[in-house]
Amino acid sequence: MKQILIECGKNWFEFTKSETTGQLDFKGKLADSIPDVAGWQKIASSTYFSPAYYTYLCDEINMTPYVYVAQGVDISDRDVYDFLIHVGSLLAAVDSKNSLLAGELYLRKQTVFDKFAPLTQYILKDLSVEILFSLCYGRMKQTTPEEILIIYNNVIDKIDYNPASSSFDQALMGYIRNNEITLTLPLVGTGFYSWNPCPDCLEHLCDNLDVANLVSHIEKIRKAKHDFYSTLEVVSQAEPYNFHDANSILVSIEDTDAKIYGNPGLVSAGHIRATAAAMIRTAKPKKMAYKTELVMISGEKIIVRISI
Repeated sequence: MKQILIECGKNWFEFTKSETTGQLDFKGKLADSIPDVAGWQKIASSTYFSPAYYTYLCDEINMTPYVYVAQGVDISDRDVYDFLIHVGSLLAAVDSKNSLLAGELYLRKQTVFDKFAPLTQYILKDLSVEILFSLCYGRMKQTTPEEILIIYNNVIDKIDYNPASSSFDQALMGYIRNNEITLTLPLVGTGFYSWNPCPDCLEHLCDNLDVANLVSHIEKIRKAKHDFYSTLEVVSQAEPYNFHDANSILVSIEDTDAKIYGNPGLVSAGHIRATAAAMIRTAKPKKMAYKTELVMISGEKIIVRISI
Protein backbone atom coordinates (compact mmCIF):
# COMPACT_ATOMS: atom_id res chain seq x y z
CA MET A 1 0.00 0.00 0.00
CA LYS A 2 1.38 3.37 -1.04
CA GLN A 3 2.16 5.84 1.75
CA ILE A 4 3.94 8.93 0.36
CA LEU A 5 3.96 10.09 -3.26
CA ILE A 6 5.65 13.10 -4.82
CA GLU A 7 4.20 14.50 -8.02
CA CYS A 8 6.71 16.19 -10.32
CA GLY A 9 4.75 17.27 -13.36
CA LYS A 10 3.96 14.08 -15.30
CA ASN A 11 6.16 11.91 -13.08
CA TRP A 12 5.45 10.41 -9.68
CA PHE A 13 7.92 9.09 -7.08
CA GLU A 14 7.18 6.88 -4.09
CA PHE A 15 8.52 6.87 -0.53
CA THR A 16 7.61 4.69 2.44
CA LYS A 17 8.00 5.39 6.15
CA SER A 18 8.46 2.65 8.73
CA GLU A 19 5.92 2.83 11.56
CA THR A 20 8.38 1.29 14.01
CA THR A 21 11.65 3.07 13.18
CA GLY A 22 10.37 6.15 11.36
CA GLN A 23 12.89 5.45 8.60
CA LEU A 24 12.18 6.78 5.11
CA ASP A 25 12.78 4.57 2.09
CA PHE A 26 12.76 5.54 -1.59
CA LYS A 27 10.83 3.12 -3.80
CA GLY A 28 11.57 4.86 -7.10
CA LYS A 29 9.57 6.22 -9.98
CA LEU A 30 6.03 4.99 -10.56
CA ALA A 31 4.74 3.54 -13.80
CA ASP A 32 2.93 5.85 -16.23
CA SER A 33 -0.52 5.53 -14.64
CA ILE A 34 -1.66 8.40 -12.38
CA PRO A 35 -2.26 7.11 -8.82
CA ASP A 36 -5.50 7.68 -6.94
CA VAL A 37 -4.71 10.16 -4.15
CA ALA A 38 -8.27 11.12 -3.21
CA GLY A 39 -8.43 11.93 0.51
CA TRP A 40 -4.65 12.22 0.88
CA GLN A 41 -2.91 15.27 2.35
CA LYS A 42 -1.57 17.46 -0.46
CA ILE A 43 1.46 19.59 0.49
CA ALA A 44 3.25 22.01 -1.83
CA SER A 45 7.01 21.68 -2.01
CA SER A 46 9.29 24.40 -0.70
CA THR A 47 9.68 27.45 -2.93
CA TYR A 48 13.48 27.16 -2.67
CA PHE A 49 12.98 26.05 -6.27
CA SER A 50 10.21 27.65 -8.32
CA PRO A 51 9.71 28.05 -12.09
CA ALA A 52 8.59 31.59 -11.23
CA TYR A 53 12.27 32.53 -10.81
CA TYR A 54 13.16 31.69 -14.42
CA THR A 55 12.62 33.22 -17.84
CA TYR A 56 12.67 29.78 -19.42
CA LEU A 57 12.74 26.19 -18.16
CA CYS A 58 12.63 23.03 -20.26
CA ASP A 59 9.51 20.88 -19.87
CA GLU A 60 10.89 18.29 -17.45
CA ILE A 61 11.55 20.78 -14.65
CA ASN A 62 8.90 23.40 -15.46
CA MET A 63 6.54 22.31 -12.68
CA THR A 64 5.77 22.58 -8.97
CA PRO A 65 6.27 19.35 -6.98
CA TYR A 66 3.53 18.26 -4.57
CA VAL A 67 3.78 15.77 -1.72
CA TYR A 68 0.81 13.44 -1.17
CA VAL A 69 0.52 11.62 2.15
CA ALA A 70 -1.89 8.72 2.71
CA GLN A 71 -4.29 8.78 5.66
CA GLY A 72 -2.69 7.50 8.84
CA VAL A 73 0.88 8.21 7.73
CA ASP A 74 2.69 10.60 10.07
CA ILE A 75 5.27 12.94 8.53
CA SER A 76 5.18 15.53 11.32
CA ASP A 77 8.76 14.82 12.39
CA ARG A 78 10.67 18.01 11.56
CA ASP A 79 13.52 16.35 9.65
CA VAL A 80 11.24 14.02 7.68
CA TYR A 81 8.92 16.86 6.70
CA ASP A 82 11.84 19.11 5.80
CA PHE A 83 13.31 16.40 3.55
CA LEU A 84 10.04 15.59 1.79
CA ILE A 85 9.11 19.17 0.88
CA HIS A 86 12.57 19.77 -0.60
CA VAL A 87 13.35 16.46 -2.31
CA GLY A 88 10.74 16.75 -5.10
CA SER A 89 12.74 19.34 -7.05
CA LEU A 90 15.90 17.28 -6.60
CA LEU A 91 14.14 14.17 -7.92
CA ALA A 92 12.90 16.07 -10.98
CA ALA A 93 16.37 17.47 -11.69
CA VAL A 94 17.99 14.05 -11.43
CA ASP A 95 15.28 12.38 -13.52
CA SER A 96 15.73 14.99 -16.28
CA LYS A 97 19.55 14.57 -16.05
CA ASN A 98 19.99 18.24 -15.21
CA SER A 99 23.33 17.84 -13.46
CA LEU A 100 23.86 21.52 -12.64
CA LEU A 101 20.39 22.05 -11.13
CA ALA A 102 20.56 18.76 -9.20
CA GLY A 103 23.93 19.75 -7.75
CA GLU A 104 22.89 23.29 -6.86
CA LEU A 105 19.63 22.13 -5.28
CA TYR A 106 21.60 19.65 -3.20
CA LEU A 107 24.04 22.35 -2.06
CA ARG A 108 21.25 24.80 -1.18
CA LYS A 109 19.78 22.31 1.31
CA GLN A 110 22.79 20.15 2.03
CA THR A 111 22.14 20.11 5.79
CA VAL A 112 18.62 18.80 5.15
CA PHE A 113 19.63 16.13 2.64
CA ASP A 114 22.69 14.98 4.62
CA LYS A 115 20.44 13.97 7.52
CA PHE A 116 19.21 11.26 5.13
CA ALA A 117 22.63 10.60 3.62
CA PRO A 118 22.15 6.98 2.38
CA LEU A 119 18.81 7.94 0.80
CA THR A 120 20.21 11.05 -0.85
CA GLN A 121 23.30 9.19 -2.04
CA TYR A 122 21.07 6.57 -3.68
CA ILE A 123 18.93 9.24 -5.39
CA LEU A 124 22.01 11.02 -6.79
CA LYS A 125 24.01 7.89 -7.63
CA ASP A 126 23.26 7.51 -11.36
CA LEU A 127 24.00 11.19 -12.09
CA SER A 128 26.88 11.55 -9.64
CA VAL A 129 29.73 12.00 -12.18
CA GLU A 130 27.79 14.64 -14.12
CA ILE A 131 26.78 16.49 -10.94
CA LEU A 132 30.34 16.60 -9.64
CA PHE A 133 31.66 17.80 -13.00
CA SER A 134 29.06 20.58 -13.23
CA LEU A 135 29.70 21.79 -9.68
CA CYS A 136 33.48 21.45 -9.54
CA TYR A 137 34.58 22.29 -13.09
CA GLY A 138 31.66 23.84 -14.95
CA ARG A 139 30.69 26.91 -12.93
CA MET A 140 32.60 29.95 -11.75
CA LYS A 141 31.60 29.40 -8.11
CA GLN A 142 33.87 26.40 -7.83
CA THR A 143 33.29 23.56 -5.37
CA THR A 144 36.00 21.03 -4.51
CA PRO A 145 35.04 17.34 -4.82
CA GLU A 146 35.78 16.71 -1.15
CA GLU A 147 33.16 19.31 -0.16
CA ILE A 148 30.39 17.12 -1.57
CA LEU A 149 31.24 13.76 -0.01
CA ILE A 150 27.90 12.10 -0.76
CA ILE A 151 28.49 12.70 -4.47
CA TYR A 152 32.28 12.29 -4.37
CA ASN A 153 32.04 8.82 -2.80
CA ASN A 154 29.70 7.70 -5.59
CA VAL A 155 32.05 9.10 -8.23
CA ILE A 156 35.17 7.39 -6.84
CA ASP A 157 33.54 4.00 -7.38
CA LYS A 158 32.10 4.91 -10.77
CA ILE A 159 35.31 6.26 -12.35
CA ASP A 160 37.51 3.60 -10.70
CA TYR A 161 39.73 6.19 -9.06
CA ASN A 162 42.99 4.89 -7.56
CA PRO A 163 45.17 7.67 -6.10
CA ALA A 164 48.22 5.41 -6.34
CA SER A 165 48.05 5.31 -10.14
CA SER A 166 46.48 8.62 -11.20
CA SER A 167 45.13 11.96 -10.06
CA PHE A 168 41.41 12.44 -9.61
CA ASP A 169 41.26 14.70 -12.70
CA GLN A 170 43.03 12.05 -14.79
CA ALA A 171 40.60 9.35 -13.64
CA LEU A 172 37.65 11.60 -14.41
CA MET A 173 38.97 12.41 -17.89
CA GLY A 174 39.50 8.69 -18.46
CA TYR A 175 35.84 8.09 -17.63
CA ILE A 176 34.75 10.86 -20.01
CA ARG A 177 37.03 9.45 -22.72
CA ASN A 178 35.39 6.03 -22.50
CA ASN A 179 31.77 7.08 -22.02
CA GLU A 180 29.17 9.35 -23.55
CA ILE A 181 27.91 11.73 -20.89
CA THR A 182 25.41 14.58 -20.88
CA LEU A 183 26.08 17.66 -18.76
CA THR A 184 24.13 20.79 -17.95
CA LEU A 185 26.55 23.71 -17.75
CA PRO A 186 26.24 27.48 -17.33
CA LEU A 187 27.76 29.72 -19.98
CA VAL A 188 30.51 32.12 -18.94
CA GLY A 189 31.54 35.37 -20.60
CA THR A 190 27.99 36.12 -21.72
CA GLY A 191 28.49 39.82 -21.04
CA PHE A 192 30.97 40.03 -23.91
CA TYR A 193 28.36 38.92 -26.46
CA SER A 194 25.15 40.36 -27.84
CA TRP A 195 22.79 37.37 -27.57
CA ASN A 196 19.55 38.71 -26.08
CA PRO A 197 17.70 36.30 -23.75
CA CYS A 198 14.60 38.53 -23.52
CA PRO A 199 13.63 40.19 -26.83
CA ASP A 200 11.25 43.15 -26.48
CA CYS A 201 8.58 41.44 -28.55
CA LEU A 202 8.15 38.69 -25.94
CA GLU A 203 8.12 41.24 -23.13
CA HIS A 204 5.10 42.96 -24.71
CA LEU A 205 2.95 39.90 -25.39
CA CYS A 206 0.80 40.75 -22.35
CA ASP A 207 0.16 44.36 -23.37
CA ASN A 208 -3.17 43.65 -25.05
CA LEU A 209 -4.67 40.91 -22.92
CA ASP A 210 -8.40 40.48 -23.27
CA VAL A 211 -9.86 40.46 -19.76
CA ALA A 212 -12.89 38.48 -20.92
CA ASN A 213 -10.60 35.61 -21.97
CA LEU A 214 -7.72 36.24 -19.59
CA VAL A 215 -6.93 32.63 -18.64
CA SER A 216 -6.99 31.28 -22.20
CA HIS A 217 -4.87 34.19 -23.46
CA ILE A 218 -2.32 33.68 -20.69
CA GLU A 219 -2.05 30.01 -21.62
CA LYS A 220 -1.49 30.91 -25.30
CA ILE A 221 1.24 33.37 -24.29
CA ARG A 222 2.89 30.80 -22.01
CA LYS A 223 2.92 28.21 -24.79
CA ALA A 224 4.17 30.70 -27.38
CA LYS A 225 7.09 31.79 -25.18
CA HIS A 226 8.00 28.22 -24.25
CA ASP A 227 7.85 27.05 -27.88
CA PHE A 228 9.98 30.03 -28.94
CA TYR A 229 12.81 29.23 -26.52
CA SER A 230 12.65 25.45 -26.93
CA THR A 231 13.04 25.70 -30.73
CA LEU A 232 16.10 27.98 -30.69
CA GLU A 233 19.04 26.36 -32.42
CA VAL A 234 22.06 25.94 -30.13
CA VAL A 235 25.54 24.97 -31.31
CA SER A 236 28.65 24.13 -29.27
CA GLN A 237 31.95 23.80 -31.09
CA ALA A 238 35.63 23.57 -30.25
CA GLU A 239 37.84 26.55 -31.09
CA PRO A 240 41.39 25.19 -31.50
CA TYR A 241 42.20 28.37 -33.46
CA ASN A 242 41.39 30.58 -30.43
CA PHE A 243 44.73 32.22 -29.57
CA HIS A 244 43.54 32.98 -26.01
CA ASP A 245 42.65 29.33 -25.24
CA ALA A 246 43.15 26.44 -27.67
CA ASN A 247 40.73 24.32 -25.57
CA SER A 248 37.93 26.87 -25.86
CA ILE A 249 34.38 25.66 -26.55
CA LEU A 250 32.11 28.39 -27.91
CA VAL A 251 28.32 28.19 -27.58
CA SER A 252 26.26 30.02 -30.21
CA ILE A 253 22.49 30.41 -30.09
CA GLU A 254 20.00 31.48 -32.72
CA ASP A 255 19.53 35.24 -32.54
CA THR A 256 16.23 35.89 -30.77
CA ASP A 257 15.43 39.26 -32.35
CA ALA A 258 16.29 38.02 -35.85
CA LYS A 259 14.17 34.87 -35.36
CA ILE A 260 11.11 36.98 -34.56
CA TYR A 261 11.54 38.80 -37.88
CA GLY A 262 11.98 35.55 -39.78
CA ASN A 263 15.75 35.68 -40.25
CA PRO A 264 17.99 32.72 -39.42
CA GLY A 265 21.40 33.12 -37.86
CA LEU A 266 23.54 32.08 -34.92
CA VAL A 267 25.30 34.57 -32.67
CA SER A 268 27.91 33.92 -30.00
CA ALA A 269 26.32 33.61 -26.55
CA GLY A 270 29.15 32.48 -24.29
CA HIS A 271 31.69 29.77 -23.55
CA ILE A 272 31.91 26.61 -21.51
CA ARG A 273 34.10 27.48 -18.53
CA ALA A 274 37.79 27.05 -19.38
CA THR A 275 38.38 24.44 -16.66
CA ALA A 276 35.56 22.24 -17.94
CA ALA A 277 36.46 22.83 -21.60
CA ALA A 278 40.08 21.79 -21.00
CA MET A 279 38.99 18.48 -19.47
CA ILE A 280 36.47 17.79 -22.25
CA ARG A 281 38.93 18.64 -25.03
CA THR A 282 41.75 16.64 -23.42
CA ALA A 283 39.51 13.61 -22.96
CA LYS A 284 38.10 13.74 -26.51
CA PRO A 285 40.48 15.84 -28.66
CA LYS A 286 39.02 14.68 -32.00
CA LYS A 287 35.45 15.63 -31.10
CA MET A 288 34.83 19.14 -32.44
CA ALA A 289 31.05 19.60 -32.12
CA TYR A 290 28.65 18.68 -29.34
CA LYS A 291 24.90 18.16 -29.42
CA THR A 292 23.49 21.03 -27.35
CA GLU A 293 20.13 22.42 -26.27
CA LEU A 294 18.93 25.31 -24.14
CA VAL A 295 17.49 24.17 -20.80
CA MET A 296 17.30 27.22 -18.50
CA ILE A 297 17.45 31.01 -18.54
CA SER A 298 17.44 33.03 -15.33
CA GLY A 299 18.26 36.70 -15.76
CA GLU A 300 21.65 36.77 -17.49
CA LYS A 301 22.35 33.14 -16.52
CA ILE A 302 22.14 30.76 -19.49
CA ILE A 303 22.35 26.99 -18.97
CA VAL A 304 22.71 24.45 -21.76
CA ARG A 305 22.61 20.66 -21.97
CA ILE A 306 25.65 19.37 -23.85
CA SER A 307 26.39 15.79 -24.86
CA ILE A 308 30.08 14.85 -24.71
